[in-house]
Amino acid sequence: MKPKPDFRQEQHWLSAYPNGIVIGLDEAGRGPWAGPVMAGAAWISPDAVNDLPAGIADSKTLSEGSRKQIYRQLKDMAKDHTKLKLATAAVSAAEIDDIGILPATFRAMQMAADKLTLTHGRDYAVLLVDGSITPDLTTEAEHTHVEAVVKGDGHVLSIAVAAIMAKYDRDQEMMALAQEYPNYQWQNNKGYGTADHKSALDTYGVTPYHRKSFRPVARLLEE
Repeated sequence: MKPKPDFRQEQHWLSAYPNGIVIGLDEAGRGPWAGPVMAGAAWISPDAVNDLPAGIADSKTLSEGSRKQIYRQLKDMAKDHTKLKLATAAVSAAEIDDIGILPATFRAMQMAADKLTLTHGRDYAVLLVDGSITPDLTTEAEHTHVEAVVKGDGHVLSIAVAAIMAKYDRDQEMMALAQEYPNYQWQNNKGYGTADHKSALDTYGVTPYHRKSFRPVARLLEE
């Protein structure tokens, strides 16, 4: 059995900077051919760790039903901002085409972190980012430290929570878009490059929500 995400990484930084704050960041949707890239941000009060819903794990390992249940429990808990603060932010397919998927991902992370409005007046803010690349992110704290954590959504509690938020909100977005463009089966494939998505692209063409800079979509525009 894989170990569950825990609060040790956050506690390490809070021990070093008692007047600091630690925020977890993750994304959903870097790889799909359609739809936005979504980032999640999460701050957890050290006093509220034991109040978090059971079952928090790497969002990719959760069933859709489990993810939905945990998401709703997190949102309910976040009504008390002294315990938990959550945010998501999206960057559209058009913006992805303009600046590239990696910069778009980091832009979404910056937007999500900014929504938490927690860092003003703080001496130190630590942003823990899932992945191997350390993005250039900022906060209103006097000092900002950004740390990339490989497989952070499986090890760091605030990153895992951020990942669940990003994944759930993006899935909802794709299901809404599927109502507008039902032929592409986005309610099932969430914009990823499945066989049914490719077949729909070949038959019905490119929509405004497709990432035209992605090769499988770009090839149709070149024909």
